[in-house]
Amino acid sequence: MAKKIGVLVELDYCVGCSACQLACQDYYDLPVTETYMRVFLGKPDVVDGRHEMFMSPYAYRLDKCANCLEKEGEAPCAAICISRALHVDELDKINELAEKTDGHLAVYR
Repeated sequence: MAKKIGVLVELDYCVGCSACQLACQDYYDLPVTETYMRVFLGKPDVVDGRHEMFMSPYAYRLDKCANCLEKEGEAPCAAICISRALHVDELDKINELAEKTDGHLAVYR
């Protein structure tokens, strides 16, 4: 039975650089119009007097994440993340990390 994979994004640390998206495209040799990981950027807003912007990588195909993890040991998207905000691992490990992590999270199971 295939291992279940999860993706966790620490939204407080993601800078929205899209390096994860580009790493996914490069690994699978996809055209620029196609990817299995996309970074969504919201429009800037002022919240409690601070400028904020919503951004979050979204993993479309966890089966592709599982493939990378199995072949490479670490998913290229997570390895290239400059802020180390993106984690791809077995679901049990992702759930443990989510319990230990304070802040805003996006978890894909």
